[in-house]
Amino acid sequence: MRSESPSTPSYALADAKDTALGRAVGSEPASSAGQSGFRLVVSGREAFATRAVLADLAERTLDLQYYSAGNDLTTDLLLLRIEAAARRGVRVRILLDDIYPPTRHFGRRASALHPAIEVRLYNPFFWSDDWDPVRIAELIAYAERLNRRMHNKLWIADNAAAIVGSRNLGDAYFDGLDSGNFSDIDLLAAGPIVGELSKAFDVYWNSASAVPIEQLGGALEAAAAERSRQSLLARAAACEDSPSCAALVPSTRPDETDWLRSKIGKLIWADADVSVDPPEEDKPSVPSGIEHGWIEDRPGGARTQSELLIVSPYLVFGQDGLDHLADMRRRGIRVAILTNSLDSTDSLAAHAGYARQREALLAIGVELYEMRPQPGTSRHGPTHRWLQPQAGSLHAKIVVQDRTRAIVGSLNQDPRSRLHNREIWLTVRSTELAAELGTLFDEASDAHHAYRLELIDGDDGQRVQWHTQERGQTVVHSVEPADSPWLKLWRAVLGAIVPEHLL
Repeated sequence: MRSESPSTPSYALADAKDTALGRAVGSEPASSAGQSGFRLVVSGREAFATRAVLADLAERTLDLQYYSAGNDLTTDLLLLRIEAAARRGVRVRILLDDIYPPTRHFGRRASALHPAIEVRLYNPFFWSDDWDPVRIAELIAYAERLNRRMHNKLWIADNAAAIVGSRNLGDAYFDGLDSGNFSDIDLLAAGPIVGELSKAFDVYWNSASAVPIEQLGGALEAAAAERSRQSLLARAAACEDSPSCAALVPSTRPDETDWLRSKIGKLIWADADVSVDPPEEDKPSVPSGIEHGWIEDRPGGARTQSELLIVSPYLVFGQDGLDHLADMRRRGIRVAILTNSLDSTDSLAAHAGYARQREALLAIGVELYEMRPQPGTSRHGPTHRWLQPQAGSLHAKIVVQDRTRAIVGSLNQDPRSRLHNREIWLTVRSTELAAELGTLFDEASDAHHAYRLELIDGDDGQRVQWHTQERGQTVVHSVEPADSPWLKLWRAVLGAIVPEHLL
């Protein structure tokens, strides 16, 4: 199914040099030399503030591409920034995946705020706005098409500065919840790489799969749109005295370009590449699942010499991927992986696929670490940046190769990302950035914050142990730790009924 009339094509700002963002970035010698600048955005609050300030600084264009968006405080606050940009004359393009109904509702609220805000939905459902029997029937009837989802995450201002990574839009991604927030990673990017990100956005925006939200019916009338806007204003005003809201909203600055210059002055400049899946065509097949955006360890790439670090919330390798990892271990390469534990995962079905592979991974010498939820206050000290005290679930997608090259993007290490989802990622060839990510891996995988898995010989064969530290004491679990015995049951049920290619 496709929209009945073609969408009007549009493209990124051709020249950003006449904008404040463009001038600030262009003044950097490394940018003029063809390198791009990067800065890790680890804290959820900083991730929110960076998006908000980029919206405030945009003068010509603002392009957003997201897999999901919530109906909560942080998305309302960002919508107000987006509306303010549109009122200044900024052209706003928002491309959203349509798998989750709240994301479509976010798009409707955005499009109703101002005529300069254009919203398109990628590969939309046509029969229903909500998860109801009608929508489920459509998913079953058109499963092949509707399983192709756009998992990309981009926030681009004036084709001069961008945020790319694995955060969606919603309270849990910006430390906006009292508990249950995601541990995540973004990159603030500037320089020539942003032009490549904008080209990738344009390919999706102008594809046949990107349908204007107005063509899907249910557009808000003027009165309803104004009520929606007033609701956003009321929500923002009601939280002004809230400590959590105060932490989310950037402090008032006489000149936000000063904030921008401070960020650009701390960028790491390096060579980098953008990789992106095509929006509609079949994804190119690869001999190893690891190669699909994970590392350059392939003919013509930079062969891994000593170490491969992988961070992925969902971890289900194909056979080619397992064979590739085994080959790396035979070459003497350290392979260490951080993923979610049973208690921290937000996808029991995906965790079921991972649990089936744990022993095989450990048997070939892969180091496995599982994130533990962090109740109360972290005891690890102020240098621990990755996990917030209220972290609920790992969501970052990172690979570090020999601590000299790094990959950050939307790609999970699972069949869904490899086979069905459309993904985008950056490969940055920087010892400095890779070292920062390597340090984050070391912090997140230590015994204070993660289980280290070991395979031991028992009377009835090999079995897994979980090693960690609790209240300053070393603890070994011979049975998989879980707060609720029902978790294991539900994981087993979902693992049995969900096809592995959809995990």
